[in-house]
Amino acid sequence: MSMLRGLTTMASCRRSLTTSLFALIIFAVAHLATTSAQTFSQGECADQKIVVEGCNATDVVTCTANCGLYGTTYLLDKCCKHTGINANILAFEESATWIPRIEEYGRCTGANIRLQYVDGGEDEMGSALIQDVGENDDETTGQGIYDAYIVQAPWLPPVYKGLKSLSTYIKDNNDYIDFMDINQASRSAVSFEGEVRALPLDTDYISLGWRQDVFGNPDIKEAYKSSWGEELKVPDTIEEMVVIGERLNGRHDFNNDGEMDWGFCLTPQTNYFQAFLAPVLQTHLHECEKTEDGYKCLGADTGQNMFFDVNNFEPLIHNDGYRHAVEMYTRFIMASNCQVQTAAGVKCDRKTAFPTGRCAGVISMPGTMTNLLRENGKYTIPPEKRMDYVLEPGEYWGRRKVFPGSRKVINWNKEGRPLEDCQGSICPLAKDGINYAPFFAEGGESYALNGRQSKPAATDAMWDMF
Repeated sequence: MSMLRGLTTMASCRRSLTTSLFALIIFAVAHLATTSAQTFSQGECADQKIVVEGCNATDVVTCTANCGLYGTTYLLDKCCKHTGINANILAFEESATWIPRIEEYGRCTGANIRLQYVDGGEDEMGSALIQDVGENDDETTGQGIYDAYIVQAPWLPPVYKGLKSLSTYIKDNNDYIDFMDINQASRSAVSFEGEVRALPLDTDYISLGWRQDVFGNPDIKEAYKSSWGEELKVPDTIEEMVVIGERLNGRHDFNNDGEMDWGFCLTPQTNYFQAFLAPVLQTHLHECEKTEDGYKCLGADTGQNMFFDVNNFEPLIHNDGYRHAVEMYTRFIMASNCQVQTAAGVKCDRKTAFPTGRCAGVISMPGTMTNLLRENGKYTIPPEKRMDYVLEPGEYWGRRKVFPGSRKVINWNKEGRPLEDCQGSICPLAKDGINYAPFFAEGGESYALNGRQSKPAATDAMWDMF
C-alpha cells in the first residue's frame, strides 16, 4: 500500500505530456516493487510544473534570471541543457528546502527532478541503497529506480562498485569544487579503490553550545567566584566542562521560574561518550619529528585510535585513559538534564531539555546545534526563558565552540599506556597544553550517483544539480 500511495503522489507530479502508456508502465513497475521487502514513500513534490515547453537557450534575459540565482555562475551556461530529462533522487531525511531548489533548477535547465524519501528514514537507507544499486559483486542485482542518492558514507561499502565514480567530475569542476578543502576523514570515507564514489556535503562532529546570558551574567559570575575562588569561564577541556557543570548544577535559576537548574545538557549515546574519549586516547595519527617551531607529524602511521590495539586487536579499555573518560562522562551526565528526565521515566534528550531554559549549555552535532541555538530554531530557548538583559549590544545569547580537549592523555610509548599530563612528545599537537582530537561522529551527508543502471543524460542532470 505504501508504494501505491507513493505512485499516486508521483503521478500527480508528472508532466502533462506523460502518456497513458507510460503511466501504465510505471504502474507495472510499482506493482512489482511491492513484492520486495523494502518500500519507498514518495516525498513532497513541487506543485509548479518544472519542465517548461519551448525552453529557449538564446533568451538571455530569461536564462540569466533563471540560472543566475544567489550569485552563482555554475548554471549560467546550462540554460535548457536538460530539457525533457527525468531523474529520480532518493533521500533519507525530509527537508522542505529541497522543493524550491528543485523548482529553481528545473526552470533553469528544463530537468524534471523527482524526490522521494525512503520509508524508515535513516535506519532503512542502507538497505534501500543495496536494493536499488545492487551488491558490489553481483551486477544482476539492483532495481535501478533511482539516478542519485543522498547518503551517509558508512552505507557505501556494500554498494560502491555500483556507484558512479566522481573523480573525473571533480577534476573537471575544480573551479567549483575544492576537494582538498574537505577534511581528510570525509574524503577517505567516500573513496574506494582510488575512486571517489560520493561528494561529501557535510561532516557530523560534536561541538559545545554555551549560553552567553549564563556565562556573562554578573550575578552568576560573582556567586561562582565567591563559592569556588575561580572565574566562571567557557570550558576548554573536558575536565573543565565537567567541573563547571557540577558547580552550576542546582545553584542557579537560568529560566526565571524559581527552580534551580542544571549544568550542560545532552542526549546520552555512544558517539557522545567517544567524544570524551577521543582527546584522551588520540594524540597524533603519524609519527612526529621535533622542529624549531614544535612538532611536524608526517611520518608513519602510529595506529592510535580509541577502539582496538592494532597489533593484537585487544580492546583499548584496560587503561587509565579509558577509565578517566568514563569518569568524566559519568560526572557530566549526573549534573545534566538526565538527573530529572531519567528519574521521571522519560528519555534524557537535549531536544526536549534545552527549550526549557534549564541548561547552561549543550553538546550536540551541527545540524541539531543550529536548531538549538538560533532564534526561532526548532529546539531553541524562547526569550522569556533566557536572561538576554545581561547581554551587551550586539551580543547573542547562544554561542558555539569546538568540543573541549583534554590536559590528560595516555602515553602510548609506555607499558600499560599510563595517563599523563599533555606535554612534549606524547602530546605533540597540543594547543596551550590541551590535546584536541576532532571526532568524526557520523558519516555526514554526501551525494552519490547510480553508476550501474542510470542513463547518462539523467546522471549529468543530477550532477549539475548537486
